[in-house]
Amino acid sequence: MRGLEHHLPDPAKRIEGVDYIQCDVLEDDLADAIRGCDAVISTLGVSFTPSTAIDPPPLYTEGTRRIVEAMGRVGIDRIAVISAAFVDQQAGVPSWFRLTVVPALANILEHMRAMERMLEAEQGLKWTAARPGWLIDLPYSGEAQVKARTLSTDCFRCCHADLAALLLDSVVSGRWIHEKPAVGKPEADDLEGLLALREELESLHLRRDR
Repeated sequence: MRGLEHHLPDPAKRIEGVDYIQCDVLEDDLADAIRGCDAVISTLGVSFTPSTAIDPPPLYTEGTRRIVEAMGRVGIDRIAVISAAFVDQQAGVPSWFRLTVVPALANILEHMRAMERMLEAEQGLKWTAARPGWLIDLPYSGEAQVKARTLSTDCFRCCHADLAALLLDSVVSGRWIHEKPAVGKPEADDLEGLLALREELESLHLRRDR
């Protein structure tokens, strides 16, 4: 197993059995780095900050395109990527989130839609575009509900580890090919409210500024 990283993790945080390769998905030739792999799981994403909300870097669009092109050169036809449930309207999303956060994410979500359209247009590519709810950094629950395209009722949030499990399962099992599975699970009220969002965004800004 290989992990392509823009910034290599500290040795203490590396996973045993993973070969880490440093690269820039927007600049480097990725073909040699993925040669011999059976599938690619792309976890490309951008943080939600004022600057990225206004002008997102083209990781979803150009980055994914470059990965797919490299896959074609080395004979890999299976990829799973991260999109977002909110690229489509979600009936179970709280109104405060739908009316405030989703519009703020508009430019990022449009990049995700463009990525999905690009994958759909690729001939012979076996793709999966996972659509998590609002991500939360909690351990694997094993209770995530997965549904085609839209979140299940009351499944507004998604644990990072549950999303990772869906991505891994999709490439190992062959499920969700040419599909956009939405994944999430109900959480406690104090993790689904406006205050929780504010605290998480403040935490992101603090980590970014250090």
